[in-house]
Amino acid sequence: MGSASNPLALAARRGRGQITALLFSTEMEPFLSWKNRPYFWAKMIDMPPELVSSDQPYNQAYGQSIDGAFGAMIDSKQVRKLPVGWLLVLLVAYLVVIGPLDQYWLKKINKQMLTWLTFPAYVACFSVLIYLIGYKLRAGETEWNELHLVDVMPIGQQADLRGRTYASVYSPVNAKYKLASEQPFAALRGESAGYGAGGQEASRATVMQKDNSFQAEISVPVWTSQLYVSDWWRRGELPLGLAVTGQGGTWQIEVDNRLDQKLTNAKLIVQGEVLELGELPPKQVTKLTRAESGRSLRSFVKTHADHFQQAINQRQQAFGGNTPQIYDVPNSTMAASFISQMRDSQVPQQPYNNNLNFIAPQGMDLSPLIDRGDAVLLAWVGDYSPVKPLNRFGARRNRRDTLWRVAAAVKGAQ
Repeated sequence: MGSASNPLALAARRGRGQITALLFSTEMEPFLSWKNRPYFWAKMIDMPPELVSSDQPYNQAYGQSIDGAFGAMIDSKQVRKLPVGWLLVLLVAYLVVIGPLDQYWLKKINKQMLTWLTFPAYVACFSVLIYLIGYKLRAGETEWNELHLVDVMPIGQQADLRGRTYASVYSPVNAKYKLASEQPFAALRGESAGYGAGGQEASRATVMQKDNSFQAEISVPVWTSQLYVSDWWRRGELPLGLAVTGQGGTWQIEVDNRLDQKLTNAKLIVQGEVLELGELPPKQVTKLTRAESGRSLRSFVKTHADHFQQAINQRQQAFGGNTPQIYDVPNSTMAASFISQMRDSQVPQQPYNNNLNFIAPQGMDLSPLIDRGDAVLLAWVGDYSPVKPLNRFGARRNRRDTLWRVAAAVKGAQ
């Protein structure tokens, strides 16, 4: 901003962010009395334009938390729901038995006074029946599942690892469970309900911050699954390296997998296209060539995230269908990494007024990296965890999966 010889502001990319240096005083004239000063600051900090373009109070648009989608991915599949139709059948049968049927057969044997005995017996029998149905549908074994989203930010031969661990626990009884993290920086929170429910969470936990990490005790009701989210950070050896070069109408891709695990279902997102990389072997540098055009990123996200809203809504209902779970976890997790692509492509300038608005934590959505020209590698590793599990209790069932997310500047691209 300004001229080459007398710049007023300079901006430079640093990692996944940007640093802007203002070379003038914002507390002196002429900036102090500039009528467009509010718009300047709104642009600087990427603030919603509605906050400064209208005199009306700003109302946050309705949105659902992306936490619910991750819950639908990793919640226990042991639990099934009673369809509403069968619930109505049970209710009608109960009313028929305690009403017309009871009156008919007692009148037929001329023992109407026995209703004082038969009515409690009917209530007891239906109570036992409902309990047995609930036990058959919802009872299971203790289960603990973790899904890790790990952003890799290289620093030479080391890297900052910024992780989000989504953890779901299923309890067959009313119980309390111990959790703890051994990462140098970590925090724990419950599942957010989004703006539609005031941003509140329904879980109960006692969390003690110990230095920069935590220890916690969570309470889980019988026959239910609950979701918790741990944000963590640590510095360690570089697990993955990525280099992308545009050359002669193709992409030259180099992936350095330094892990002991092979990368499955790897994808590269560059310039709004999704390129399939397949499996990448462990402890090996893999060089690939791909055509410039691939599948549209927006189409990929819509295909795998189009049912997120239904899954989130049904997941919170006690009765209904048994289809709220999301079974294609790798592709769904990758789609959630670009969830802002679900907004209407016809009005991209209005991201705050869209019915498909999902609320995601800062840095979860990687679309800004694609918009500025970077390439993003998404690599799935099944049944693997880069950190020690959070649970400090035994679970008969458990699973841990990891999605690595690596961004790199593109060389030679037009």
